[in-house]
Amino acid sequence: MLYLCLKYLHIIAAIFLFGFGMGSYLYLIAASRTRNPQVIAHVARMVVGFDTWITTPAGFVQIITGYLLMRLSGLSMSTEWVLTSLIIFFCVGSLWLPVLLLQKRLCVMAASANEVGAALDEQYQAVYRKWFWMGVMGFAGMFVIVLMMSTKMTPVQLFSFLV
Repeated sequence: MLYLCLKYLHIIAAIFLFGFGMGSYLYLIAASRTRNPQVIAHVARMVVGFDTWITTPAGFVQIITGYLLMRLSGLSMSTEWVLTSLIIFFCVGSLWLPVLLLQKRLCVMAASANEVGAALDEQYQAVYRKWFWMGVMGFAGMFVIVLMMSTKMTPVQLFSFLV
């Protein structure tokens, strides 16, 4: 019963990571496309809050429940799909703090432009592009992790199996 409860929490945390993470990402993209500093500042403030208080804790729940599930099921840390998913998870996680800091920076830049009635400058666009592409890399990694969790195979093993 403990295993099933942990698995449930692990899946819910993954849903939160993807749901809130992708939702925040898409909302900030949509807000930025308006080029309206007031809209961007408002959305960025909410995105930073959601990512700080919901998405980030879900990542920690993933680590804890994943470790406990591994132990309960008798899997070794050196099991190929487990090790590969952990490496990718920590790589994605290493993008997380910079992404969060960039989101805060985008929020401050948009709020400042709004206060003085100015348009967003090239510096905003440069920070936005960096944030955007780090998000693309992070979500690509998360998609691969979910694939491994579902199939219990690394991408190379899955590709070999399909060919």
